[in-house]
Amino acid sequence: MQIKNRIYGQMSLFALLMGACFVAASWLCFINTGQVFNNPTLNRTISFLFIIGLFIGIRQYRDSSTRQGFITYGQAVVTGIWISLVTGLVYCLYTIILYSRYPELLTSYLGMTREILLQMYGNSPIQEMTEQFFTAFITPFLIGLTELFSKFVNGLIFTLIIAAFLRKQPTQII
Repeated sequence: MQIKNRIYGQMSLFALLMGACFVAASWLCFINTGQVFNNPTLNRTISFLFIIGLFIGIRQYRDSSTRQGFITYGQAVVTGIWISLVTGLVYCLYTIILYSRYPELLTSYLGMTREILLQMYGNSPIQEMTEQFFTAFITPFLIGLTELFSKFVNGLIFTLIIAAFLRKQPTQII
């Protein structure tokens, strides 16, 4: 059990570094464009970093001395989920801090939401009611939670695919 804790400690450190890469990419995008939401360049960059990071992290775990180069599909999936959760937590905290420190981001986010609602519903009572709902409940904390959920789901999808490529069973000699 102590070996597993040490390995997940190493994976946690790796995931913290991945989260720091996400934060750096987002911060650079924020400095250059003034926004972090609805930015296709940032979304593609984070997806690329996620795929590469999960691949390296799961492979690093597989090739560790305790695993001896072998990993089952399930173990690879659990490792990828752990990396995704820790990375998502880092990005979640960053998002909460960013939207708290820069309230104009929240205003811009709500403005974009309002435009989408106007396109969907026009000037109808549903649009007004939905806009009031979003205005009342969208906070930096809620945006951070949605980022955590988003990173978890993306990580799960990427992990399910990557784990299939990285699984490796010991060969049995008959």
